[in-house]
Amino acid sequence: MLRVLFAVPVLYFLMQPYPSIAQDKDFASDTDTTLFPANFFDQADPLEITLAFDIKKYKKEKSDEEYLPAKLTYTSNTGVPVERDVRVRARGEYRRNYCFLPPYWINIKKSDISNDHLADVKKIKVVSHCKDANVYRGYLIKEYLAYKIYNIITDYSFKVRLLKVNYIDTGRKNKSSTEMAFMLEPEDLLSERLEAYPLEMDKLKYSQTDSMLTTTMSVFQFMIGNTDYSVTGRHNLKLLTLKDYTKPSVIPIPYDFDFSGLVNTNYALPSPKISITKVTERYFYGMCRSDRLYGEILELFVLKKDEIFALVENFEYISKKNKKYILSYLSEFYAMIEKDSFVEKYFRTTCE
Repeated sequence: MLRVLFAVPVLYFLMQPYPSIAQDKDFASDTDTTLFPANFFDQADPLEITLAFDIKKYKKEKSDEEYLPAKLTYTSNTGVPVERDVRVRARGEYRRNYCFLPPYWINIKKSDISNDHLADVKKIKVVSHCKDANVYRGYLIKEYLAYKIYNIITDYSFKVRLLKVNYIDTGRKNKSSTEMAFMLEPEDLLSERLEAYPLEMDKLKYSQTDSMLTTTMSVFQFMIGNTDYSVTGRHNLKLLTLKDYTKPSVIPIPYDFDFSGLVNTNYALPSPKISITKVTERYFYGMCRSDRLYGEILELFVLKKDEIFALVENFEYISKKNKKYILSYLSEFYAMIEKDSFVEKYFRTTCE
């Protein structure tokens, strides 16, 4: 059991039984303490949870500073109810102001669990459906798939887990609704998985980053049509450095893809600093590299093509319309990179 606890420290608090159950020896043998195993973020089935808090106040204030008290509940594999007191607050630069229900943090710092393995873990990031309309539910699923596609391309990426959330609004007489969402792998868990340390480093130079992994990330962003990120400005990405001192270069790990052409939200606009007029147009926002390095990375994308397309084809929580759109948008990328003039035309004209 210790091996599992060390593997998933951030989720350990969720794995524990409710205190009244834990203190009752008659229930001890029936308590499921392996609901979140080491492969938690590799599971395709949505995790069903209930989150009760003052959603009316949350939607009105959308504060990124004030936490609201919340109750997190789920049912263990053996049918035992598990309940935790947590806190919730809004997150996201754009969506916090735009969305009816913006993405949020679930803060576990002051939960009623006491465990040394949680010392460095304080909160979990959840992406919500933004607004109560099917088009926004579609955006959520497309962004989730963007993360899953990058997981296929490289392990140096945030893993995600689909959620089915039963929201209970304590500010409106416990009015309930059920929506899809997804949880991001916490940064501490990501760092542990990759045997790395997180960095907070502004004004980073490209020369300080790992050229292969950084360019792979830039090509992926081109693939999904995303320019809403910055390596040097540390915008919409986290930075890691490996514990292996022989590999000191910084590795960027991207997140937040709602401004990408793949997701194609109705609120997304390209940066006014670049020449494209809509987010579905692709623009390479990376460093100038050798033809050899570009070639190696593009070959990787070709090798992963069938797996990427199979992911989308076999995903059951997406509409036919959105599935068709994603497959078409990805097919366009693969048709582009097959051309001999691709690197010269699309990378070298805009690379830094």
